[in-house]
Amino acid sequence: MARSAGRIGLGIVVGSLLAAGVGIAQRAIVRRAGTRLLDWTAVREIARRRLGAAGAPLDAAVRADAETFYTKALRRIEPLIAAEFGSPLPAALETPVVLDRRQWIDLNLATFEALFDRVEHRVMAGSGPADTPGRALARILNRSLGNQQLGLLLAFLGRKVLGQYDIALLAAAATARGRLAFVEPNVAATAVAMRLDLAELRTFVALHEATHAFEFEAHPWVRGHFAGLVGEALDVFSADSGSLLTRLRASAAQRGGHWLERLMTPAQLVPFRRTQALMSLMEGYANHVMHGIGAQILPGFDRLHERFERRNQARGALERTILRVTGLDLKLEQYAAGERFVQAVVAARGSEFLHRVWTGPAALPELDEIRRPARWIGRMEQAGGGVG
Repeated sequence: MARSAGRIGLGIVVGSLLAAGVGIAQRAIVRRAGTRLLDWTAVREIARRRLGAAGAPLDAAVRADAETFYTKALRRIEPLIAAEFGSPLPAALETPVVLDRRQWIDLNLATFEALFDRVEHRVMAGSGPADTPGRALARILNRSLGNQQLGLLLAFLGRKVLGQYDIALLAAAATARGRLAFVEPNVAATAVAMRLDLAELRTFVALHEATHAFEFEAHPWVRGHFAGLVGEALDVFSADSGSLLTRLRASAAQRGGHWLERLMTPAQLVPFRRTQALMSLMEGYANHVMHGIGAQILPGFDRLHERFERRNQARGALERTILRVTGLDLKLEQYAAGERFVQAVVAARGSEFLHRVWTGPAALPELDEIRRPARWIGRMEQAGGGVG
């Protein structure tokens, strides 16, 4: 009996120690989990590690040469785009920024962090007043997975992106200007891989990115409207993230459409499709402007554009898989759908009629109208009393 009592006493002591240990471990898990959905330092380290030798800093002389070239090219390009748009910029384009691959990653990480900060506040506010060890552990695991995914994606894109117009989506000041950035190691590598003249390729990329700059800056309402769509999408997605696993299982049995769209609720699809429509329009309109003035800047513009089209269609299986899994293949669809829309409108009503898309948010085509341009033409004619 005494031995049994001793065992019971020992069991109580051990149980108490275990309980205390579990309590300490649970509190440690909650502390370690924090409130961040991603660890941005870890994401940066993963992306840089994946770049390896390709992340070497850009030589100072190469950077200076590229900056001089892009600045001169933009001075030639800008007045031609303004004439094609029929709308000059309120102020000249800023001095272009020439980046290496690591700097491109850092630039985009800053944007991602600002966007995710908004999501984190919504998610944590909707998770209830008390955190639990289970919820904290899930957050740690999800964060680790998210760090790896975003780091790999940034490393992949860091080797591919030639240039971009950074529009400072969440800038505090409404008057904040975007900036043109060119990833010179990728431009140079693409020129070698495609056997292109470096000066021609630089000019081609500058023309494309400057056209996007005009779309955002020549019409002051566009950037604010786009930022509003992105903000709305973030709010809707973060407010209804709890049933994602259920929708993931359900989407596996569905057919048709992109897998990202099958994961979304009806409320989430609304801002997503409006954003898709705007991006399709901007890509299609940019190509329209480039074709209109390309030959004035580059005698071999049509040949160069055609080679890029063939390059995009000849992607390897691995690259196509990455684009599909990440949803980046939607951007390629935006190019095609937007270009078809613009070509159809110009063929039916002319360029002046197409310019109506920039009169305000109400004139923007919906995604269904991007796919069926006649519907947008009819709506504009009804609103404007005929052909303008």
